[in-house]
Amino acid sequence: MAVNMGHPSTEPGPSDDLLLPLILDEEPIYVVKEILDSWEGYISEERPWSDSLMYLLNLVCVIVGLVFFSLALLTFALCQWSPGVNNVARINLCVSLLLAHLLFLLTQQFLSLIRRQQVLCAVISGVLHFLFLSGFVWMFIEAVLLYICVKNLSHISSKKTEVLSSGFLCVIGYTLPLVVVSVSVGLVPEGYGSEDCWIKQDKGFNWSFSGPVCVILALNTILFINISINLYSALTKLNTEVSRMKQTKIMTFKTLAQFVVLGCSWILGFFSNDSQILEILFLILNSQQGTFIFLIYCVLNDEVRQQYRKCFRRLCCGLKPNNIKSVQKKC
Repeated sequence: MAVNMGHPSTEPGPSDDLLLPLILDEEPIYVVKEILDSWEGYISEERPWSDSLMYLLNLVCVIVGLVFFSLALLTFALCQWSPGVNNVARINLCVSLLLAHLLFLLTQQFLSLIRRQQVLCAVISGVLHFLFLSGFVWMFIEAVLLYICVKNLSHISSKKTEVLSSGFLCVIGYTLPLVVVSVSVGLVPEGYGSEDCWIKQDKGFNWSFSGPVCVILALNTILFINISINLYSALTKLNTEVSRMKQTKIMTFKTLAQFVVLGCSWILGFFSNDSQILEILFLILNSQQGTFIFLIYCVLNDEVRQQYRKCFRRLCCGLKPNNIKSVQKKC
């Protein structure tokens, strides 16, 4: 998703069709037609060679992202986690974005058939609106939880744990986007069901999505900066006898990856309209949120890696858990 602001390019090109002139304070501001149009724009029967490559890149990236979303969910569900680990936000973030990307991908593949059913198209656009908004709300919740953890690296009080219980988080994660969608339907019931089965641009209805997303992106960026500063401060206090170099590298990668997981990379959408390089970077990063979640919380987690090894040994050697140690060397 991307919201691009700036003056329109004077050179003719396929991006010209994506720009809609709006009047704000008597000055024209050009905004990308839809946040999802950066993907939808490449779906057509006749398109330039470069657009065909972008369409293929988008298709591959989204499919790869869906695979890693699924792997992350399987890991969260099947692996044993320490009592202090709270994966509620990560699980629901994966579920929301997995369903949103999958529904969007299927809708665009069968768009010609779905367009004939206007009611179905409107329902799909409403569901997409809810799922993507839910994904962004869960990104914000994850950012808040990370900020609390980094701020209190030594301990997290039981009082905070009770306040941020799983039920409380789920109410916030799904109620807020449901309220936004419900109010949007009540105010502009005809705002759903565009030609691409997304929200329409009439009466500024696109801001029912762009507005909340911009607010969350701003808050997450502020939280990310604070997390990075506090994490750097904590790393400088580590015992020098510990493998500080390796630990610092891992934590640096995790911090940079969190920039994508928390959705901060969606800010690139503001600047990608006039730059194909930024557009490609935007597409790759934001379709791989599931990949980064899988890397940070699964692959780079020592406890999870040990469980992976045990699982692989059972699969490769056909052993029961009690017999693994006895023939571990043979495997």
